[in-house]
Amino acid sequence: MTVLENIWPLSIPMAAIIVAYFLPVRYLRILNGFVIVCLLGSLFLPLWHLFHPVDALAYWFDITATVFGAFALWFSGPYIEQESIWHPWDSRHLKHYYVALYVFVGSLMAMALLANYLLLWVALEAATLSSVYLVQSSRTRTALEAAWRYLMVTETGGLAGLLGTVLIVLGTGRNLGAWALTPPRGHIPLDAPMVFTGIFLAAIGYGAKAGLAPFHTWLPDAHSEAPAPVSALLSGVKLAGAVLILDRLFTLSSFAVPGFWPHDLLLLLGILSLVIAASFVAFQQDLKRLWAYSSVEHIGLIALGLGFGGIGVLGALLHVWTHGINKTLLFYNAGTVRAYHHGLSSLPATSGLLESTPYTGGLLALGATSIVGLPPFAPFWSEWLILMGGIASGHIILTIAAILMLLAIFGGITLKMPRWLMTPGETRKAAIKEPWSLILPSMVLGVLVVVGGLALPGLVPHMFHQAAAILHYKTSS
Repeated sequence: MTVLENIWPLSIPMAAIIVAYFLPVRYLRILNGFVIVCLLGSLFLPLWHLFHPVDALAYWFDITATVFGAFALWFSGPYIEQESIWHPWDSRHLKHYYVALYVFVGSLMAMALLANYLLLWVALEAATLSSVYLVQSSRTRTALEAAWRYLMVTETGGLAGLLGTVLIVLGTGRNLGAWALTPPRGHIPLDAPMVFTGIFLAAIGYGAKAGLAPFHTWLPDAHSEAPAPVSALLSGVKLAGAVLILDRLFTLSSFAVPGFWPHDLLLLLGILSLVIAASFVAFQQDLKRLWAYSSVEHIGLIALGLGFGGIGVLGALLHVWTHGINKTLLFYNAGTVRAYHHGLSSLPATSGLLESTPYTGGLLALGATSIVGLPPFAPFWSEWLILMGGIASGHIILTIAAILMLLAIFGGITLKMPRWLMTPGETRKAAIKEPWSLILPSMVLGVLVVVGGLALPGLVPHMFHQAAAILHYKTSS
């Protein structure tokens, strides 16, 4: 098996970057459609042995990055048309947006497909820098400030992450150029102090990239200012990818340190994230900021599942997918609300959505009901597996604390939603025309929320369980 067989789907976004840069703006929508078809087609190549991901976990995350990258390209067309009305975009600005979006999608795929720890760090840096540019796309003062804060916090973390990666890889006796992610076999000289230092630096660096508390300070502002397709990719794919890379490093380092100590850091960062989300969700007046704090919650849940081990790992990997579907729907929905209200998605200006825009209001109700973890929607089952993993691993107090935080977040979102969905008092909201170009992508996501959350692991159970086994450190040791 050659390296190219592991990574050649990356040629799709790389070619799109070059073509988009030279292609006239009027043809970009056609290019988008062609790239979407190629991206989705690449997911089926392993079935015909034309593409060999490095392992099942890489394939699992590649599916997530590719599917939601394709959705971002689809939704960007009609959404950016509306965005350019609020903040006039010339053809050069529009082209730069699509080039940066292709870089962002390609770097997210690279975070799945590259099989070298240093190159994974490079891919995460590329995802960060391209998304920083996309966050400030509107070029307003608040967008520039949000992008600058995002850059400062995550690039400081990026330096710590690089140092941590180098120390862990060298401390476990591996070559920095090794093209493999699996832990070493046989007797290899280990340097425990070096690995200990690397673990702390990696937790800081990748925790900042993932938006885990207390390194989450950039996340609410960046999500609220970014275009909706970018917010969805940030929340649904990039944050989870950073945590999965961190967990790979922790699994590698566990051979050089006692017990399962590295993963206790994931438990600490996970529960801190739930506490932060529970503290701020109920006070948000803007839809995008509300879902940004919800992202802090859910990335914390993924970290908890990986830290618990056992069936918690199954829950965490399932939650990567189910959270991605739901949060993409909710950010697209928030972007649609902004399109109707000339750049606003805050209360009280956007109340009464069920009355004025029934499709948009209905999709908001569906997404909110699912994201808080109510059955029978898929997030309920992934959260259930994570919590059962906590009980099975003996972390009873931590699991109870997590449940209490989830109940607080559930209460905060439940109290907020009626204010967006219904009109207060006796006044009636005038009907707003809902263009199908904006509604259709969200409707497809709504279908996935209802029936597709569990479909993927149901369709490919062998791959899903193999992916979990790669991180199944608690029960396999």
